[in-house]
Amino acid sequence: MKGHSVIDQMKTKNFYIILLFIAATSVSLWLFSYPSSSFRVMVSKTHKQINNIKYLPSNIEDVRELTVDPLYLHALGFTKQLTEENTDSSANMPVIATAVEPGKFEESVHLMRSVQKHLPSSHMVIFDLGLSKSQKIMLGKQCNSTWHCSVRLLRFDKLPSHVQYLESKSYRPICIQKILNDFGAVIWTDTSQYFASSGLNQSLIDQAKKVGLVAWTIVDSTSSLTHPKMFQYFKTKQEEFYFHRAIEASHLIIYNTKSIHEKLMLPWVKCALLEDCISPTGAQNVGCNHFRKPLFRYSGCHHYDMSALNIILGIVFDFRVETYTTKLKVFDTLNKYKNNSTTPGLMAARLAH
Repeated sequence: MKGHSVIDQMKTKNFYIILLFIAATSVSLWLFSYPSSSFRVMVSKTHKQINNIKYLPSNIEDVRELTVDPLYLHALGFTKQLTEENTDSSANMPVIATAVEPGKFEESVHLMRSVQKHLPSSHMVIFDLGLSKSQKIMLGKQCNSTWHCSVRLLRFDKLPSHVQYLESKSYRPICIQKILNDFGAVIWTDTSQYFASSGLNQSLIDQAKKVGLVAWTIVDSTSSLTHPKMFQYFKTKQEEFYFHRAIEASHLIIYNTKSIHEKLMLPWVKCALLEDCISPTGAQNVGCNHFRKPLFRYSGCHHYDMSALNIILGIVFDFRVETYTTKLKVFDTLNKYKNNSTTPGLMAARLAH
């Protein structure tokens, strides 16, 4: 009898569970079929929030601004009133400048030797981006006052924290601006480059003085090397740059004219000081898709400060690349130099003695 009683209780329990399920389903169907006003409001608000999330990128696009702490801009010389007279340099040869990243000291040796060979009378400034103690000593031996060479330490503690992450090269426009403040003109070259000849003739210098900038193009378009979100900071669109040929930021000649100071260097430095501008969420510099079609589509490989510079150049020069570029051979890449020179390890060992 007890066995039958337990079975009967289980059947009754299952019956009530089924009954409650049917009742809940019926109520739900009724609410959706004949909803109350409060229920309608709830559904309407939920739908509105979903739409807001759907169109969130458009809303963000409207509020992206190059807003930077004025203390940084003041320290970099952007807050004083400038005129054409006090920004234009009359120097015949700009200062040569570079920045040495940790682990890349040996690259800088090749560059310094090429300067000594082809431009021995030039003044060279080298920014130390955090070299080790031993590398500082070797740099001091190679760069000394006998050939107008000096070393400066870039103080990352005086800049936004993201600048110290060297992959984005946020430091490059900042270093260039510091040189322009002090000398009025700069030939910037990364340590991956070297002077292949004494090709800095007077016509090239004259072009740089007149335009404010001389650069060298590459085969890629600006749109293919730039994360789509970066364009929003400059109030422009990616499609405007489909056929804008990019220039390489690893070697440049820049004169501190009023126009260059206000229209090119200011927005470039501002972007470098804003982490989300120089390195938008999702941006990376690896994994490029070189087989994409059409070729002006984003390759998936962002070039950080170089991308920002090319956007600015397109806007400032109305996409006329020929205005500020040259085909004159002046620089070459380090890889070619290494094939015909002493190995870096042996060279560093010699400098240490």
